[in-house]
Amino acid sequence: MSAAPLGPIEIFRAGTFTPMSGKTATITENDLRRIAETYDPVNSPAPVVIGHPETDAPAYAWVDRLYVEGGKLKATVKETVAQFADFVKQGLYKRVSISLFLPDSSANPKPGEFYLKHVGFLGAAAPAVPGLKPVQFSNGANDCIEFAHDIRGIGAFASTDDELKALRKQVAEQEMERFITEGRLLPAFKAEAIDFAASLDASETISFADGENTTRREWFMSFLSRQPKVISFGRHDLGNGPLGEGSHPLTVPDGFTVDPRQSELYARARQIEREKGISFADAVELATGR
Repeated sequence: MSAAPLGPIEIFRAGTFTPMSGKTATITENDLRRIAETYDPVNSPAPVVIGHPETDAPAYAWVDRLYVEGGKLKATVKETVAQFADFVKQGLYKRVSISLFLPDSSANPKPGEFYLKHVGFLGAAAPAVPGLKPVQFSNGANDCIEFAHDIRGIGAFASTDDELKALRKQVAEQEMERFITEGRLLPAFKAEAIDFAASLDASETISFADGENTTRREWFMSFLSRQPKVISFGRHDLGNGPLGEGSHPLTVPDGFTVDPRQSELYARARQIEREKGISFADAVELATGR
């Protein structure tokens, strides 16, 4: 997690809005000031969540401070989960929502005032972060009011183009490592797959004939996850294969097997590499007849 508070994030502004409940509500700049002044990050901190949770959801950060500037309610957040911060920097979340306890809500920690219940990020699935404990929301939807708008002024979350590229590449590398571990991607193609995945737009959607819409990046990740295992890991004695008497059995985790076709390809490529004195990648191309 990030130790230093991040932000500011513009989470709301004064005006008349139609919340998700459908009933029009007016929030004045004075209301915003009261929300900021009564916010208690020690005893009643508001979590940063993904989507619109009604009962419970993991907290990916906590609101550390609220303040009003230029008629807008802004927040800094702390204890931010690293993967979530990376997703925000990559622009995967295009909108932010807030949920406010109504002044007469029985669950409101500051009765008589609007109070920030949570800040929600919208636009992408939650990052897979094991071990996060859910935050309990005991009250029902009638006790609070929710608004959503486009993200603006994400402050310290913002990064330079070079930083964004580096983050995209880092995330892509982690994903390709997983596909290699699962045996769905050959290590020889790792670098190219990382560069390609990092170049894909994470927000632009594409449509398919069945009406499904998805982003280019999500489609590529789904495509790789659906590939058959080209490398199956396990310990097997392949005998005297193409490499001759010096061959050694492959050692892989229990419960996995070796794909004979890929083993033969690997052996042929190694033999060509040794005989011709070329790189393994070039040997693979010769072995596959490219």
